[in-house]
Parts: sequence; C-alpha cells; structure tokens
Amino acid sequence: MRRTIVAVAAVAVAAAIAAIVAVTLTAGGRPSGPGPAWPNSANPSKAASPVALRLGFVTDIPQAPALVGLREGLFASALRGTGIVLRPVPFRTDAAEATALASGQLDAAYASTGSILADLASPHGTRIAVMSGASAGNSPANLVVTRAFLSAHSASVLAVVKGQVQANDLLNHDQLAASAAYTAELTSLTGQRLPASSAGESLARTRFTDDPGATSLTASVPASLSSEVRPALPTLYDIAPLNLLLRMVGERPVAS
Repeated sequence: MRRTIVAVAAVAVAAAIAAIVAVTLTAGGRPSGPGPAWPNSANPSKAASPVALRLGFVTDIPQAPALVGLREGLFASALRGTGIVLRPVPFRTDAAEATALASGQLDAAYASTGSILADLASPHGTRIAVMSGASAGNSPANLVVTRAFLSAHSASVLAVVKGQVQANDLLNHDQLAASAAYTAELTSLTGQRLPASSAGESLARTRFTDDPGATSLTASVPASLSSEVRPALPTLYDIAPLNLLLRMVGERPVAS
C-alpha cells in the first residue's frame, strides 16, 4: 500500500479554510465529551429500531472510497448485526459538508483537509476524530467521526473503518471494478453520467491510502489559525481501530 502523502499548499488551504469557516460560524454545534473515545466497549446498538449513521461525503474523486464502498455494499456488509443502518448524505462542495458536520447533521464524513481544520477552528464545530485516511495528494481526504457517535457506537465505527479499508483495497487493486462502482453510484446519487473510462483516468491519478497523513495536516495549519487548531491536534487522530484492521489483513499499521 503506498503511503506517500503530498503536503497541501499552505496558501490554498488557508483560502479554503477561510471560506469554510465563514460558513460554519453561523451553524449550531453539537457538543460532546473531550478526549479520545477509543478504545471503548464493543457496544452494538441494543435499541429496538436501527440507529442511523449519517455518513457525509463530497461526490468527487478524492472521496471515491465513499461511493465505491456504498455501491459494493462494503459498509452495509460490515455494519450487519451492529444495529446501525448507514444513511448516505452526499454533497457537491466541501463547504456544504463542513457546515452540516459543524451543525450536528452528520455522524461521520469523508472530509478534506480544509473541512477538518475549519471544524477545529470553529467555535461551533463538532468534536471529531480522524479514523482513517482515504486519499492523498493535492486534495487529500480522511474519514472522520464525531466523538459523540464514537463514544456511543464504537463497534459500528470499527465496521465503517473496515468498509473504508476494503474500498481502498478495491481502488488500488481492481481499477476497472472500482471505476464501474464509482460511476454507477455517482449516477445513482446525482444523476450525473460519467464514462467509466474518464473516471478510471482520474482514479489512476489519485493516491488512495488508509494513512491519514497526520504530518501533512499539521503542516497545512495556517498561521492565522494556529492558536485555535494546534491544541486540538494531539487528540485528533484515533487510529487504533484502523491499525487493528490493517494488522488483521497483514498490512503495516500507520502512525498518528
């Protein structure tokens, strides 16, 4: 598995964060307890009716693992028996997704570097944990989950991370199948029809990795947000579930 992480240009990230923060400052937050929530008891929901896990993502190539995982049933399969039902929440822009995350409308999300930093910088942001990488390069994306959901449903979060790892495995080892899955799900969600060949070219130029690239994100923090963001970085990453899964399939664990 390639683990190369390409740092995001500071100026571009700062501009993106500024735009997202401007929107998220008007959104209401959903507070949760501080500090890492993992490990916790393996606690599938015992409720009589299924609990919805609202998974946000932008329907673009860097967040392709979300669409591939949905189309191939990887998340649904991993969540079977947990009492959790996945509810996909697609977005067209990072700013729209960041607003939904900050206002408590999502439980988990595939989030860009700008969206993660904007949430950390916003006084109304939802406390989140980075659980896994998704893609790296000029527009990296990570899988994040709210601390509240992680604390209440840690076994289900492990299942979602499993689906993410499996989606990246497909993207890295069977590009034809991954391209077909991505384009089919894109059409289903948005009505947009993208030839599988075009998607394949874009996917081939993207690095899909489970490594969340902590060093890259830290380097991307603009000086203007340093005082707000840097104190939250030591507890941002919660990769114990990811490394457990990677060890189970013979992959090298990642560093936080």
